[in-house]
Amino acid sequence: MINRKLITREQAVRAIETGEFGNDILTSKPRVVIILTQDWCPQWHDMRGWLYGHDTKEDIDIYELEYNKTDFFDEFRNFKENRLGNDTIPYVRFYKEGVLYRESNYISEGQFFEILSM
Repeated sequence: MINRKLITREQAVRAIETGEFGNDILTSKPRVVIILTQDWCPQWHDMRGWLYGHDTKEDIDIYELEYNKTDFFDEFRNFKENRLGNDTIPYVRFYKEGVLYRESNYISEGQFFEILSM
């Protein structure tokens, strides 16, 4: 089952301050995906179209942040681009047991679920 969750302002600000998202996100399930994007991004629209319609045996939390809709846009974009080192959207981070094991930008449905199965 895929569980869609939105990253809160508090969780995003804590990530900016500490350099990584908190354990409340990273260890919420054995497999966690974080997607950082902007709402206008066509690749994000495509991904979102298939992402939540997929059925999986694993219980996975997917956290999203469309940071252009926040009141801390510049601060978060700076964090993402300079601290996390990715200036492309959507930016996808894959975690297993709370540890980052893969990063990507736009990928196909098949690639996404292949990475999740690693």
